Amino acid sequence: MDQYVTKQNGLREVGRGFPILASLDTPPMVLILLVVLTVFAGCSRPDDNNSTPVSQRAPDQLSLSGIKRIGIVPSPMARTSPLTVLIEKDEAQGEGSSYRYQWFVNKIAVQGATASSFDTSTLHRGDRVHVVVTPSDVKGNGASLQAPPITVPNAPPVIRSVTLEQEVTSAGSRLLAKVEAFDADQDDIHFQFRWLRNDKIVSEESENTVVLSELAQNDSVTVEVTPYDHDGAGKPLRAAPLLVGNNPPKILSVPMMMSSGELYEYAVRAEDPDGDPVSFELEGAPNGMTIDRVSGKVVWRPGSGISGAHHVKIIAADGKGARAWQEFDVSVPTTPQSP
Repeated sequence: MDQYVTKQNGLREVGRGFPILASLDTPPMVLILLVVLTVFAGCSRPDDNNSTPVSQRAPDQLSLSGIKRIGIVPSPMARTSPLTVLIEKDEAQGEGSSYRYQWFVNKIAVQGATASSFDTSTLHRGDRVHVVVTPSDVKGNGASLQAPPITVPNAPPVIRSVTLEQEVTSAGSRLLAKVEAFDADQDDIHFQFRWLRNDKIVSEESENTVVLSELAQNDSVTVEVTPYDHDGAGKPLRAAPLLVGNNPPKILSVPMMMSSGELYEYAVRAEDPDGDPVSFELEGAPNGMTIDRVSGKVVWRPGSGISGAHHVKIIAADGKGARAWQEFDVSVPTTPQSP
């Protein structure tokens, strides 16, 4: 391409390039050049107030801090175990280096969370957790590094216990499954009950009771319970099996009324049709009430200021899974006021 040179107003243009000064001897042109250079230098200066976030700093800054990479483990996180910082160091850094830590939940620093591990018991589904790591020998935040954040997953419901109660009726054996469960996210829990006879499934339903009529002597029955929240299922748990043909005890005594506000006593009497020994326990009772496991004697001394009705539930068990229970209320009489 042919080049051409034109000269106009103190500027010359070569080809299609940028215009340059034809002469710098003229004072106004020198002044213009100085202003342009000053503005350019100011625009290219780094802004300390808008510095690069610690999680996006260049690899050479990672190397200067003695850390090649940081992360949070386990990943994915488990709601039942603490989180821990994983640090990959430069070989030259050695094992003697130490670090400062600050954990954040939803971008807010957690007070006192300055160890290399973090307790997850207070977290909720959807929380975002990250940690900032700073070498102990560095002052300020110049070498601080942030681990990539993790999101707290759903905590599935957990079944703590499943027990069976048996009641013999004219329609057959009525079985009741009593379930104790919890959900760390406080979600509503729903259950699925799988009833088994001799390890074979005979019924699956959402009710915690079932009546089994076609049972033979010495059949073994149990239930497997699976908990659900709105995000899925937890681990199932199976109750200890009951042996069919084993009859539950019968409670024969009638609860006594409380005649004095200072002491309540009641001797529970029960018999087992199969001759099995019977043991007693309190499943529900006011504070301070006790029952002798062998004799069934109930004793309660209400404290000062205790009044009103108090619910009691007594269990009689034969040791083979069959149980009977008795429920009643104990009313503490009001002590007459002195004239």
